[in-house]
Amino acid sequence: MLCYLAKNYPRVIPREELIDNVWAGNYYVGEKALTNAIWHLRQKLSGANDEDEVIDTIRKVGYRLLIEPHWLSPVETKKIIVNPVDNKQTKKQKIINRKSINQALPYLLLFIVAIIILWQNIFTQTEFKPANITQITKAPGSELFVAPSPNAELIVYRWANVNTSENLYITDRKQPQLPAQQLTFGNIDVNMSVWSNDGKYLYYARTDNENHSCEIIRIKVDSHQERKITDCAVDNGYSYIDISPDDKTLAFHGVDKITKTPGIYFISLLSPNSQPVRFSCEINCRYRDRDIAFSPDGKAIAITKRLNRFNENIFIVDLQNNIIEKVTEGEEDIVGLTWHPSGEQIIYAAQRADTRQGFIYELSSQKKYRLDIEGFSFPKFSKKSRELFFQQRTEQYHLANIDISTQIASSPFPVIQSDFNHAYPHYSTMTKRMVYVSNETGFYELWSADNNGKNRKQLTHLKQNTRFPRWSHDGERIAFLAPVEHKGGDKVHILDVATQQLSIVPSQYKAHNRPTWSFDDNAIISAIYTDEHTDLYHINITDGAAKRITFDGARYGIMTSASNLLYTKIENGLWQKDITAKNPSLKKISGELFTSRYSWTAENDGIYFKENNADHIQINFYSYKTQQSSTLIKLPLQTIKYSGVLTIIPEHKKLIFTQTHFPQANIKMLDHPLIDKN
Repeated sequence: MLCYLAKNYPRVIPREELIDNVWAGNYYVGEKALTNAIWHLRQKLSGANDEDEVIDTIRKVGYRLLIEPHWLSPVETKKIIVNPVDNKQTKKQKIINRKSINQALPYLLLFIVAIIILWQNIFTQTEFKPANITQITKAPGSELFVAPSPNAELIVYRWANVNTSENLYITDRKQPQLPAQQLTFGNIDVNMSVWSNDGKYLYYARTDNENHSCEIIRIKVDSHQERKITDCAVDNGYSYIDISPDDKTLAFHGVDKITKTPGIYFISLLSPNSQPVRFSCEINCRYRDRDIAFSPDGKAIAITKRLNRFNENIFIVDLQNNIIEKVTEGEEDIVGLTWHPSGEQIIYAAQRADTRQGFIYELSSQKKYRLDIEGFSFPKFSKKSRELFFQQRTEQYHLANIDISTQIASSPFPVIQSDFNHAYPHYSTMTKRMVYVSNETGFYELWSADNNGKNRKQLTHLKQNTRFPRWSHDGERIAFLAPVEHKGGDKVHILDVATQQLSIVPSQYKAHNRPTWSFDDNAIISAIYTDEHTDLYHINITDGAAKRITFDGARYGIMTSASNLLYTKIENGLWQKDITAKNPSLKKISGELFTSRYSWTAENDGIYFKENNADHIQINFYSYKTQQSSTLIKLPLQTIKYSGVLTIIPEHKKLIFTQTHFPQANIKMLDHPLIDKN
């Protein structure tokens, strides 16, 4: 297996090809043996590379070697010269030797067969005992963020279907024939929940986005009685939450009301009048704390700390002496973690290029093992039964368009669709091509294609994830966002399409947002994240000279002339500003109509934008002439990627965007040989 991967480096080798060449096409054996062999090679070669992985799994395709092989020179063999005098004796000896070999051959073959049988028994029964996955839920829609009761008899999760509100549900494993019961009601935002260790209560964050309120709620499971614990401020992200093993302290994710900095808060559950105490850094913070998990003895807490959208890792904090230890390296996006009840392992999930994988981290050996379960995310142990539950969910994106030249609404038509994800399109009227990102190499690299999705071409080979490509107005360059290796930040990169030369805008800042171009293509417009504020900056692409052009928390902007800037910020609405004057910004479209931060594009006659509603989304057009908004098409929820963009093909009157499939996600239980059974 290793030789075949090495000989074909750096090509991605399909699973079928590996089975054909390594197992001679024996799929009955090869399907399972291939997975086991890859797993075994990963463990043996774990120290051979500075990176976390040596062999890369390409979802739904196959595998590739990440290390360039260096072949050893063939071993030189010396010729054996036979003495002519001993020639007769040599021939006689050859006859005797051949006879001895023929007599011994059956015994040798029997010995080899016995060794193979013994090896296969060891292979399948001990080290490579297969993982066992049990399905817990299978309703249509998405069952997410599992919370098993301490004895795992009751399972709570968030359930959502197309055009329905998202609420908490509970199912009884002892009575699987009964439908799940709804625990929460109303048009609210509920994500994660956690059980008290005595199994009586459930805690969760309840967010009302329309009224801009957030509350931490305790619900008594048997009677459904609710009590508010405290207020919380959120940033529309996940409601991370956990409870200490003695049921005395609740930890939850919130946002500072003054600095708007997200972080972890602790609140004592011993008194009804307790107030939250911030645990995370508040100002001048390098990281943003997100998910949390108390250790089984309550002496430590595991926290995911995000440096930027390309860098998030797990840290363990000793709560007694505040010693912090980093336990993972090189992860991009942590999507769930849980302590094993023994305290010896942390099971977590990480997402890279929208592909989710699970891992086992052993604290004593500091080794990481890959689970190889596609879509594995947000794992949780039941604390008494020690069963591991998780959600299995995959993200699917493709490029689609709608016709905006007719009054007759039509469904979106696919432009580029495959087993891989394609996202963030932007079209250039100068080149008549669109640029986008695709994860078909295992990373989100830049690709380009004609407006109909044909004549595709890979533009970058960075072997790291890129985001948010944007053509310059003259169609000669593409700006995009990507991490900077070994520097712990992200930078705006620029690709010269004709020469294929890649450069980095020499910005002094480490955290940028989606780049767009100045009207003369000499600068980049990007939001800059600092400890004091976040706003749009004008950054010269040659010398990196930066000038702040907004002062109200702007996040994304497009220049429609040399002086006119259209932009969005945390608050709803579309805003307009003359960057050459000191006049204040003006609201272009009311926040009641305009709720999208990134899914909009400016054209000569108006604005195309996505509108989010409780039970559907729609694409609207705002006319500069009439100053009125009209609906082009209504679509089901989650049809358009939440953070996606819109781009126009003017000559064909097409609007291109990233279309999503409503994710089917289910709760499952995992029994794995590498997970501690003690």
